[in-house]
Parts: sequence; structure tokens; C-alpha cells
Amino acid sequence: MHRLIFVDDEVPILRALERVLRVHRDTWQCHFFDDPRAALDQLEAIAPDVVISDMLMPGLDGSDFLVEAARRRPVMACFILSGEVGPGSLLRMAGAAHQCLAKPCRADVLTDVLRHAIIEPTDVTAPALVAGLYGLRSLPIPAAHLQRLRESLARTGSDAQDAETLALIGGSAGIATKLLQVASWTRLGVGAPPVHVHDAFYQVGQETVSALLDANLLPSLADADATPFQRETWHRAERAAAVAAAMARADGATRDDARRVGLLALWSASAPLLLDAACREDYAAVRAAAAAGAAPRAALERQAFGVSAGQALARLLRLWGLPAALAESVAQCDDASGLPVDGMTVEGVAHVAQAMVGLTEGRELAAATHTYLGAVGRLDRLETWRVLADQTVAA
Repeated sequence: MHRLIFVDDEVPILRALERVLRVHRDTWQCHFFDDPRAALDQLEAIAPDVVISDMLMPGLDGSDFLVEAARRRPVMACFILSGEVGPGSLLRMAGAAHQCLAKPCRADVLTDVLRHAIIEPTDVTAPALVAGLYGLRSLPIPAAHLQRLRESLARTGSDAQDAETLALIGGSAGIATKLLQVASWTRLGVGAPPVHVHDAFYQVGQETVSALLDANLLPSLADADATPFQRETWHRAERAAAVAAAMARADGATRDDARRVGLLALWSASAPLLLDAACREDYAAVRAAAAAGAAPRAALERQAFGVSAGQALARLLRLWGLPAALAESVAQCDDASGLPVDGMTVEGVAHVAQAMVGLTEGRELAAATHTYLGAVGRLDRLETWRVLADQTVAA
């Protein structure tokens, strides 16, 4: 049975939550506190899987409460349930919570979010991966990339500078994900969250993006401190995003679809960083086996960890509150064998773009990807895409 803690200084809110969640009493053991310090006192005894807190409370607000709760029990999901996300509280929430929900929150929305927030230990075969997913607040970012973004933001104001800034945001999975996450929070209860970096940037504004960088919510690694695998993955992900968007545009995709396919390729190519961070030694063995041709990388990941890198990232995106459709697309484009063959979808383009980047590096096209292209009738585009990838990477 999963254990959940709810904290709110308004007792009527707690009673309403208790009534809403009573239907789940066979699977969820819910505990309600009107005092955050009392909840902290009982944290070890309850050992919750999820903690959901109001933001504005006397004495100890939701942000400070969650920071302390996570320090005492790192392996759990942390949520803010707030009536309003203002500029002053947004960054503090982003530093403390995995996700922010609107108050009042519809019962079906709340239960759906909670179901996806709880990472079942039985779903993975490496306990370190569960701890790694809950412990992450951002994907790692190259320090040099972050510095270039700071410099670009200082010059932003013209269309050309905005385009440069957006390209830098869209070239880093860590930056793009955090921006989409925070932009989703600013839409609480007032409409659908953005699904493109472009929309998220203009929604939250340049000042908020600069504040995110200044608040140290995006941990960075200097090139000298990064491993060769991290540096290689960062470069390949940036190239995959650019190649995917170029492929989509060349095939007549809409502007929004080109942006979406670029983001999917960026995420999918960056996903191995999760498994590397949580299970470095074991993952090095998996990568070596994949390089030796023992089996496709995603298959070896599932064998070693119970999930592929893309599936692990998809769970993290749901935990962070990004739209379900985006998370599901990341998991889908991880492995060609799982892609639908009744037409080449944006997930298919994102997957193939990574293969095209591999070709520019002298790698062979994976058999599963070749089979997929044949199944969707796109083998005739292979040479054109190869040339396009060469040109895009060179640029």
C-alpha cells in the first residue's frame, strides 16, 4: 500500500481531500496534517511515497517544508498544491518540488498525477535507478552551454537574438525541460501547458528564464569535470535535435511539428544520461555490450534495469509534470521495434534522426531502423537524409 502525506493549514481543504481520496483507501494510505512541523515529526514513521503540500502556510511555507522533507527522505515525490503561482514563489517552488498543481484540483487530475508520480520499485531491477529518478531536479547541462545562454539572454531583444536564445535552449535537454516544467506551472488552471520550447519561452518571458539561471536551478558541469560519455551524449543530442527538425522541415512538416520532433530527438538522445547517473558502472557494461553488437541498446537496458533509457526519462517527465503525450512520445521513439508502421510519425522521425547522426560519425545503420524504414516505405529517403544530416552537423 502506498503512503501519502498531505499538508495544508486550512483544515477544510484537508477534509475535502480526504473525501476525494477515500475511494482509493485500499491502495493509498493517506495522512493529513494542518501543521508542517507535525508532518516532519511523523515523516520517518510514515515513510511516504508522496508528499503534497500547500505553499502559503504560517511558520514554515511549502517550499521550506519540502526541502527539509526531501533531505530526510530523498526517495519520494514532492508536490506543491497552490492556489496561485506568482513570480516570487515560482523559483522557490521549482527548487523544492517535482511538480506543482492548482488548488482546487479536480479529483481525476489529482489521482492521475499521483499514479504517475509513484515510481514502482517492482518496475525496475536496479533500486539505484528509483533513487536517481526521485533525486534529480534537472538533467545535467554543460557549463559552456549555460554560459552561452546567459550571454545570449543579455543581448535578447531582436528577432535574431531571440532565435539564437531559443536555439541554445532547444539544444540542451536540461534547459528545455526545466523551461517547459516551469511554464506548465504558470498555466495552472488556465489552459493547456506549452509543448514547445518556443511557446514556453514567450509565455514565461526573458526575465523569468534569466532568473532560472541565476537561481542555480540548472546544475552545470565544466567540460573538465564531465566524463567522455557525458560530453559525447551532449553533442550527439544537440545534433540529433537539429537534424530531426531539418528532416521534418524537408518533408513538409508544419513549424510546430518540426519543433516537436526536434525536442523528442533531443530528449531521446539525452536519455542515457539518466541511467549513467544512477548506475554508472552497470551502464558502462551495457553500452559496451551494445557497441559490440550483442543486442540493441534499448533491449540491453531493459534486460539490465527493467526499463530502457527512454522509458526512464518518460517517467521522469511525468513526475515533473510535463504533458503525458510528450512523455509517451519519448518512450516510443527509443526503439524502432516499438514504432507503428502505418506511417512515419514524429516519433519515427526523431528516432531516425539519431540514426542519421550516427551515420555522420561513421556508424552503420541499425538493422531494426533499416527494417522500420522499409516498413513505412521511406528507404528511398535514406541518402537524402544522410546528406541533410551531414550539412546540418557541419553547420
